[in-house]
Amino acid sequence: MPKGGGKSSKSGGNKRSASTWTAADHEERNFVNSKKKADQWKFQRSQRLTHNTLEKKEYQKLQLHITKTKRSLDALRQRLSAWDDVTERKRAKEEEEARRKKEQEEEQPQKRRCRPGPETWKLRGAARPAWEVYDFDTRYIDPHLKAHEEAEERAQRSRNLLIVAKGKFGSTTDVPQPVCRDFLGQLMHLGLLYEQANKIKSARTTFLECLELDSATEPITCARSHLMRIYLKAKRPESARRLWERFPTDDNVWIRYTQVLVEYQITQTGKTATDDDDETSSLNHNDDNAKEALVQAIRSNIYCAYYLAFGRDVFDDVMEYVEEIEDATEDEPLELAIEYCNSEQRKAWEETSGAIEWIRSILLRENKEESVSLEDLDWKGPLQRMEGAARAAQKEEEEEDDEEGERVNTCEDDLEEVDVLMFAGMFRTAMEMVEEQY
Repeated sequence: MPKGGGKSSKSGGNKRSASTWTAADHEERNFVNSKKKADQWKFQRSQRLTHNTLEKKEYQKLQLHITKTKRSLDALRQRLSAWDDVTERKRAKEEEEARRKKEQEEEQPQKRRCRPGPETWKLRGAARPAWEVYDFDTRYIDPHLKAHEEAEERAQRSRNLLIVAKGKFGSTTDVPQPVCRDFLGQLMHLGLLYEQANKIKSARTTFLECLELDSATEPITCARSHLMRIYLKAKRPESARRLWERFPTDDNVWIRYTQVLVEYQITQTGKTATDDDDETSSLNHNDDNAKEALVQAIRSNIYCAYYLAFGRDVFDDVMEYVEEIEDATEDEPLELAIEYCNSEQRKAWEETSGAIEWIRSILLRENKEESVSLEDLDWKGPLQRMEGAARAAQKEEEEEDDEEGERVNTCEDDLEEVDVLMFAGMFRTAMEMVEEQY
């Protein structure tokens, strides 16, 4: 049958067949074509939107956090660069008044808003008093001149805390708190965000600024640890050397054991395994440097040495829940050792030929190394003291809870404290296995 229902016609004895398109046929075809185009456009749009959706969303969230943190940090930096005690006391008083007023409003039931009285009116134009407008009045005060005088007085009183209080931001004296600590916290947070976004240069600059503002003897941030990890990832042993020479007596695990690793690599190969350029040309290749660094590292944290030496053979099968430990401090030596030995630093040690065996030989005293004494290799005494302190703290908390009643968890997402006794027990088990095998 012809398209569109056309019929063959006979005229003059000649047979002629013709296919005729009707309006319905054209409408049907246009509808099919438009539907195909719409489906194709929807498919292409879904492909564009669903391609790496999770990664894109996470990256956008990270960028948003970076932007918000930078804005907050810039506001604090502006205050600290022109710190005025008078203005800050006034600001603190206003914030306290606003907080008190907000608490009162939350406690009291909401009242119907009334029309503001005459005391809140702001007269303008001809309705303003003469002494506020005309300079011939003896009571007139020029607002521009007054603002200029106040600015001059404020400039004489102000001081730049970013320069004056450098190295004291973590202190409780000589610097205004909690503003300085808030600045350090936000600066550290920004550096961590940069590191997560793989913006290594910006993270390094931020951590260096945090390092300069924080105390060198009693730091409250972990900028040194992250900076050392960045140097090792970026394959910059000379920068790492400058950092550990800046803190010669610091017992930070990330500094001391990174020093041992770099010194051992230089001793064995003359060039670090993590180096791609000629940066190590100025490094001193001395065999005693690695031994001295290892002795200092063992005295700073003995747990880390045993974990590195027997990690693959023993500790990896015994230790559990190691991923729960994050940003441990020097006051938590066992947690700090566990965090270090389960980070990317462990891989760098294992990729260095002979490094693990060298530490193991020192701990087992195979070479009768005189620089390391039996007292330095003792792990039972420090572990027992740590367990005793943990039990005492746990008992004190239980007594406080009994006095105050049952503890109410206001937030289910609150971070739980690390169970020190559990990790200490697992470490003791692993060491007993080491003593049986070796």
